[in-house]
Amino acid sequence: MDTSEAITLLIAVVGAGTAIVAALFAGSQAVAATHQARYAQEQLNLAEQVRKDQAQPYVFADLRPDEQEPVKVMLVIQNTGSTVAKNVRVKFDPPLSSVAMPEFADEMEVLNSPIATIPPGRALKWFFDISFQLFGAPDAPRRYNVTINADGPFGPVEELVYDIDLNDIGRSDAAAPLGKKIADELEKARKALEGIAKGNRSAPNLPHWITHPPSPRPEPPTEGDAEPPQG
Repeated sequence: MDTSEAITLLIAVVGAGTAIVAALFAGSQAVAATHQARYAQEQLNLAEQVRKDQAQPYVFADLRPDEQEPVKVMLVIQNTGSTVAKNVRVKFDPPLSSVAMPEFADEMEVLNSPIATIPPGRALKWFFDISFQLFGAPDAPRRYNVTINADGPFGPVEELVYDIDLNDIGRSDAAAPLGKKIADELEKARKALEGIAKGNRSAPNLPHWITHPPSPRPEPPTEGDAEPPQG
């Protein structure tokens, strides 16, 4: 093989190698582009799912002391989501058992048929039991499994399943809120003042200085009102 043939062969080999490298590089770019496109689609799907989840209602049920009268235990069904909840179904297992109202589970329509709608932020409340009667009954259930199903603007909401332990209520602070205490005291004062208006000086819980106010002191004469000296 002469020199020209050797050069020609070398150029051909180099050209083939370059073509192979270029093909491999192009293939790697295609694979990278495919991965990027797949990742972008996944991010788009995730963003769409987050948007839907944020727009879905969030409904839950609870057994809790009443805010104004803590001795009362209330059944509360609330929607804390941002859209209307429709066709809300609530199931307690075992069925709710009230000591003060034995017929509660049978007569409560909300436990036997769906709730048509619950707007955002709405809380539906029903009297369930008296706390000292409930905890004084050893056979009354203390733990319930709750299942919530509802429909939102994008179809059925993911089923919510959780437990409620009534013993948590027994260990919680059941004191009435400060606003309720102030309202009670104002009501007592109002009744006491009504008693005074009717001439009842023995109104209950009224301070002595209100029922028996001190006699007003005579005001000293001013300089302009002083009598002139007798001549």
